[in-house]
Amino acid sequence: MKYRKPAVAGSFYPSNPAALSKLIGTYLDNADRDAHNVDGRICGVISPHAGYIYSGPVAAYGYRLLEGRSFDGFAIFAPSHRGRFKGASVMPGGFYSTPLGDVEIDSELAEIILEDEYFGYLKDIDELEHSLEVQIPFLQTVAHNFKIVPVVMGTTDPVLCGEMGETVAQCILSSGKNYCIIISTDLSHYHSYDKAVAMDSKFIEAVSSFDAKKIHEAVNSGSAEACGEGAVLAGMAACRKLGAEQVQVIKYMNSGDTAGSRDQVVGYMSAVFTGKEV
Repeated sequence: MKYRKPAVAGSFYPSNPAALSKLIGTYLDNADRDAHNVDGRICGVISPHAGYIYSGPVAAYGYRLLEGRSFDGFAIFAPSHRGRFKGASVMPGGFYSTPLGDVEIDSELAEIILEDEYFGYLKDIDELEHSLEVQIPFLQTVAHNFKIVPVVMGTTDPVLCGEMGETVAQCILSSGKNYCIIISTDLSHYHSYDKAVAMDSKFIEAVSSFDAKKIHEAVNSGSAEACGEGAVLAGMAACRKLGAEQVQVIKYMNSGDTAGSRDQVVGYMSAVFTGKEV
């Protein structure tokens, strides 16, 4: 059985289980869930993926909303930081390991997804990618008895991303399983605080529209930035097919607000996709 070992434990987040649990617990306790109650069924969330001291306080707002909700699993859409390719990498089986334990990959669902021509498994892409890994300890804290489908996106082509997201969602629907979508992205990178806030507001506006074209146009024009553009486009399409009707941005901060200087910051957001209860 294959175990995907943690690549960034000890750098992006603590490698000590007790310290990691305490840190995540603090972030969740500080996230004001009551100020952002959502109506309806949660289909997915957008979460950042930087080192926890920078983005953890923002990620906690999305994950706090998942507490007390039951899911069979989570399909995690995350960008590749180590190469572009036409499609996505999906680990077909085994476990993702973190200091908090091992999370099983839903091999039954992954193998069905891998039948599509744009999905394959690229070991070198998957094993070092932090953007997906950092989501898992949060999931291990707020959810129980779940499996995952890890999807590392190699493309930002809006048409292809949309089709791939719909493919994943259709496989979930056909399986009859209750899955939530996790979308991993950071926003603008290494601008001054004020410029970052202005750029990130453009991306937040585009995401809030629930319109893939507006998201792609905002990034393509240079008015906004998001390293996880492909993950957002694919994950949003998956959420829509799973019944999401709206998206609500629930928290924005950048590294200048959390643990860094304001000279060069990175932007972070949490958002939630919701639909009617079924």
